[in-house]
Order: sequence, then structure tokens, then C-alpha cells
Amino acid sequence: MNEAMKIENIETYMEPLDIPVSQNFVYGYTEPGIMSSFSYGALASFVDMQYYLLFFSSEEISLVGLTMMGQFSGNHIQIPYEDIEYLKVKKGLIQYKIVVKVKGEKKLTFKSNKMIAGIKWQKNNLAFLDSTDWYNSKPE
Repeated sequence: MNEAMKIENIETYMEPLDIPVSQNFVYGYTEPGIMSSFSYGALASFVDMQYYLLFFSSEEISLVGLTMMGQFSGNHIQIPYEDIEYLKVKKGLIQYKIVVKVKGEKKLTFKSNKMIAGIKWQKNNLAFLDSTDWYNSKPE
């Protein structure tokens, strides 16, 4: 349980994907859509929420899927910056809102809490990414 929250396991999982691991990632999630909320009501968050580790670098943004129980789901995608129209990060009181617009696709919206019990690296990684502007300077 929660294998994806331990730094050692993250490093091991990311090695074959050739994605560097330092302070360049955060835990994030997507919220259920409005149709899901109407269909499932209070159960929507269990049915339709998706969980990720979001990795940021100067070349790409990588999304690594997680299960609700904190295990690696086996799904991942790497999005090079040349395919990204924009990346916007809004800092709120208790969480960050991360919006990624991929060319020709719908925008992806993630939420990332500033502090999460049992995930000591989250707060430090958010501060690091803030200091680097989330690698938001696209190469020209």
C-alpha cells in the first residue's frame, strides 16, 4: 500500500522510463467531471477521480498514473513542451491548481495539495518547482 509515495520506489519505477527524479515531481489528482457528479453523486470521487505523480523538466511533463490505494497503475505519458500550448499554475491557500493545455486536446486540470499526511516530500517539491517556475520557460 502506498508504494508510489516512497522516494526509493519512485526512483526505481522511473528508471526504465528514463525520467529523472529529484525534487521535480508532485502528487496530484483530477476531480470528477460534472456529469459524473450527477450520475454517481457522492460516489463520484471514488468512481471518477484519477491520481498521478506529475514530473516536470525543461523538456517535458510526465504523468504517471496511480491507483486510489497509492500503487503504480502502469499508465504513464510523457508530453514534450513542443506539444504544450500552455502551462498555468495557480497557488491557493491549501493547494495548487495546475492546468496543462496540449495542442489539439482538451486542457488537463490537476490539483496538488500543499501538505499531505505521510508524504513528506510534497511540500519541499512544491517549493522547488515554484522556485523554477515549474520549468515553464519553453525552449525557443
